[in-house]
Amino acid sequence: MNEDKIWFKVVVPHFDNLSVGEIFGTETNVVGRKITYSASELRELKPKMGYKLVFKIASASNSECKADLDSLFLSREPLSRLVRHNISKMDIVVPIEIEKKPYAIKVLCTINKTENKYKKAVRAEIKKFVEDETKDAKLKDIFIDAMTNKMQNKLHKILDKVYLTRVAEIRAIEPRK
Repeated sequence: MNEDKIWFKVVVPHFDNLSVGEIFGTETNVVGRKITYSASELRELKPKMGYKLVFKIASASNSECKADLDSLFLSREPLSRLVRHNISKMDIVVPIEIEKKPYAIKVLCTINKTENKYKKAVRAEIKKFVEDETKDAKLKDIFIDAMTNKMQNKLHKILDKVYLTRVAEIRAIEPRK
């Protein structure tokens, strides 16, 4: 009944069996655990600095674990530089479904201090953009677009037509409970 603990190599099939590290445990207790990986290590994608990927271990056998994409988040340092004096920060959470699983995309938007009607219009435009952009898309593609700033650039161009925004940043993509 007592299984010996060993080191398991963690690979991600979504990224061509990319090795994201090792984890110590038994075949039964490593499943379900999460491992964080810096997106800057994916040099061929040229991701924006500060993004971290979280992988959830799905299966383990023969000293190797297979992990699935779980979430993406932007670390605190880049976020703290975005909010300045006389700026309104809006944190918008958009609940969506990706590959029939519930997710939440969190967008941070900064604009000059303004009236609430403009903030409301910006929020509505962000929600519409996220829903349209993620419709029928694969999780991996959404993560890559967010990490490489493609999604943010499109969003920023759309928002500038509504009200001049300083920053529109994907802060996190997480599974909803």
